[in-house]
Amino acid sequence: MRTTIERIEAGRLLPTEDLLRLGLAPRRVLRVILETVDDDDEISITQMNAQGGAFAHLTDEPDLYSESDLIERNED
Repeated sequence: MRTTIERIEAGRLLPTEDLLRLGLAPRRVLRVILETVDDDDEISITQMNAQGGAFAHLTDEPDLYSESDLIERNED
């Protein structure tokens, strides 16, 4: 999986001694690209959305469709 953090201060990512070794000031703003090298702990996009809470406000919204809107039912 690959993701990008667009603007984050270096001091929020690494300890000061690592920043000094890399020649970065703690308040330097970075773009960080994170890429996993294995798939052991990857979660699905659906799980990520649920955990992130971006769609939590929709739980209070009424459903757009009901069972009566179905054209055919699967009775399996």
